[in-house]
Amino acid sequence: MQNLFPKIGTDLTLSQEIVKKLEDIIRQKKVLPGEKLPSEMEMCSMFGVSRTSLREALQMLSARGLITIRKGSGIYVSNYSSTQVIKPMSLFLELNLDREYIIHVMEVRKMFEPNIASLAALNRTETDIQKLEQNLEELKNSPIDNFYKQGEIDRDFHLIIAEACKNSIVQIIVTPIFELMPKIRSIVYAYVQTAKDEAIDFHFKIFEKIKEKDANGAYQMMIKHLEIAEQHSRKVLDEI
Repeated sequence: MQNLFPKIGTDLTLSQEIVKKLEDIIRQKKVLPGEKLPSEMEMCSMFGVSRTSLREALQMLSARGLITIRKGSGIYVSNYSSTQVIKPMSLFLELNLDREYIIHVMEVRKMFEPNIASLAALNRTETDIQKLEQNLEELKNSPIDNFYKQGEIDRDFHLIIAEACKNSIVQIIVTPIFELMPKIRSIVYAYVQTAKDEAIDFHFKIFEKIKEKDANGAYQMMIKHLEIAEQHSRKVLDEI
């Protein structure tokens, strides 16, 4: 394993260069998820660095979820999951959410979601249909004055459709965007009196097309739904 850990000399700080070297090793799958890295002492010798610099680098990699440091056991390459991608992106979008971002969110949704609905119609299972049916009932029966809860149920409808695509990349891409929906939709539901009823109406129409495996119909219904949702969002932004 010595050739995987060449000695370091660079303009970057030592800890940054160690991070880069170890990240390259992990990216290139020279050490696989779940496998153990050499000990701290061994890596210090292999890289030709101090333990302080190495530990700084290991802490950076651990914070990013690339490695797991187990006290008394060793250092392991983490089993990197989609959650570790989705959570930071969701946080970034939420922290930067403003008027411009709300418009951008709607534009991105119009780019992706009609195709997602179409793919869901082709790949959905009976379990997906049951989840959508349950979600429709939840939105219909949601408390009138709990706008945030309505926004959460609205978001879940779109997440179920993304899940019904049976494409993991779709879920990774759209989940951080959908996580903004409770905050955005709760404002819409609070300001636009007809928003909830219109959402229920279009959700049911989209559901029917997905249930019938009508890919083009699901595509068209989602376009119309998002156009109305955008109109509501712009109306609210103009008023507040």
